[in-house]
Amino acid sequence: NILVVTNESDNQGVPVVAFVSDVSNGLTCPETITRTYSVTDICNNVITVTQLITVHDIIAPTASNPTSINIQTLGGLLSSMAVPIDVLVVTDELDNCSVPVVAWLSDVSDGNTCPEIITRTYTVTDACGNVTNVTQTITVDDITNPTASNPIGINVQCIGDVPVPNVAVVTNEADNGTFFPLVTFVSDVSDGNTCPETITRTYSVADDCGNSINVTQLITVNDITNPTASNPANISVPGSVNVPAPNIADVINEADNCTANPIVAWVSDVSDGNVCNLEEITRTYSVTDDCGNQILVTQVITILAVIPPINAGPDQLICLGDLTILTATNALTVPISWDNGIVDGQSFSPAISTNYTVTANNLGCINSDQVTITINLPAVVSFTSDVIFGCAPLTVNFTNLTANSVSCVWTTSGGQLMNGVGTVSTIFTQPGCFDVTLTSTGINGCTTSFTAQNFICVEETPIAAFNPSSVMLPATNTQVDFDNNSIGATNYSWDFGDNSSINTDESPTYYYSSNNDSYQVMLIASTPFGCADTAYSQITVFEDLLYYVPNTFTPDEDNFNATFQPVFTSGFDPFDFTLLIFNRWGETIFESHDATIGWDGTYGKNSQIEMVQDGTYTWKIEFKTSLNDERKIIFGSVNLIR
Repeated sequence: NILVVTNESDNQGVPVVAFVSDVSNGLTCPETITRTYSVTDICNNVITVTQLITVHDIIAPTASNPTSINIQTLGGLLSSMAVPIDVLVVTDELDNCSVPVVAWLSDVSDGNTCPEIITRTYTVTDACGNVTNVTQTITVDDITNPTASNPIGINVQCIGDVPVPNVAVVTNEADNGTFFPLVTFVSDVSDGNTCPETITRTYSVADDCGNSINVTQLITVNDITNPTASNPANISVPGSVNVPAPNIADVINEADNCTANPIVAWVSDVSDGNVCNLEEITRTYSVTDDCGNQILVTQVITILAVIPPINAGPDQLICLGDLTILTATNALTVPISWDNGIVDGQSFSPAISTNYTVTANNLGCINSDQVTITINLPAVVSFTSDVIFGCAPLTVNFTNLTANSVSCVWTTSGGQLMNGVGTVSTIFTQPGCFDVTLTSTGINGCTTSFTAQNFICVEETPIAAFNPSSVMLPATNTQVDFDNNSIGATNYSWDFGDNSSINTDESPTYYYSSNNDSYQVMLIASTPFGCADTAYSQITVFEDLLYYVPNTFTPDEDNFNATFQPVFTSGFDPFDFTLLIFNRWGETIFESHDATIGWDGTYGKNSQIEMVQDGTYTWKIEFKTSLNDERKIIFGSVNLIR
């Protein structure tokens, strides 16, 4: 391609570039080719330029690793040559420039056995000597387990009878590669039970490559033989209280074939029913081995005591809260006891009608008697009142509602004391909440009381008081702030005297309408019980004196600013108003008593109306204020311009 020659130039025109030759150096990997071009001008002056082309394959060929293989042999031993070398196992060999050649390189073992791993290497080489190695993994392993028979199971009674492990009980052991598989004891595992307990004895059978199986032998341990023991000696006692407590030490000679110390336990004491008449008690003990095999042994205990006489005394009738005493007649002076926590000869106060039993114990021969104490219950005390709360001083009438009262005493925590079965009255002068107690005596002579906690509550009457921020309000600012100074109140009701809604704020702010009027403000200050007081104040809203007097007017018949018209908005009496206009000599040239009529710049004299000249004129206005009928006179001047 002559375009690869650049920068060609000549002193006469553009020279011509032409291909001359390609010359190889005859080598390979790499081969160098010298490519020559000529550059010729129009006068055939020539130069040559060369380009070096290097041909060199540096890319290694490619191929796939042969498929791994696994083989098994006797004893796990194998020479690698057991698998023939075959270059044809290498597939997909390719190269960018030539057909690559496949050759075996090496077999390398990892030196292990069971498994032994052999790495077989093949080379793949192209024409330039670029080489790729591929490998094939050959795994040599014995994975077949040996065989053997489970030993025959055995049965024993005691754990001490279990034989020691013996590999000779394992028979028929064999393997595909190992002539004499190794038998070893592994473990004895109990099922955790007893009687029977099953022990699984395990042996291992292993070949030279570590392939192994377990065989098991079942050993059953089960004691089915009862223990032995002698009956305790029979005894006699004076009374049942002298019967000794069961004592397993009375059982002797207990023994068992497997259990070193059989367990002795008390089972029962069974009477023949002849209480206090040569009663016989058969006491039974059990003797049990670890497997629950059991025998019973017995001992006979004879009791000789008699039944004692006892008298609890006569029945009683008392009032609730009264004290009484129970004393039993005990002829044999044997130990006695009362139920319900009663102590013989000591006073107590029964809460309800109850039967009390006294028991006498003569060495286990028991006798009892009973007495009844009946409780006269007082009537349930109750009362009511016509009021339960109010303002001090508070008069309260109390009424007794207790049935069958014959006398009543009333007391309060405020110190009042009253007597009377029906209705009684008292006055509470101090504020606070007071307990009321009524003590009533009934027709059965029983007295009881009832106290109503905080039954009467009395509040002190509050004092209503307030201060308005102002009692005279101009119509332009009718806000009043009411400062509440009430004492002892919690609720407030404001009436602002203008038929507005009642306000319940403590210290409200209110705005009156701007009309000219007076309002009576009322505050009712009250307590939660309704105790109340009232305070009043008078608020007056008056109109501000508002007026404006212009200083110029132009009566030039254009209907704009054609009259001199003082403007009075509020705060004056329109029926007591005078406007006077004077010229510079002090003569009155206009007079009006209507605030709505102004001066149009004319002057009337001798029944003739004339326009006055341009200039400055003096005015005087006299009027009375609407707030307090104060008379006011004001002066000024106005310019008349046409």
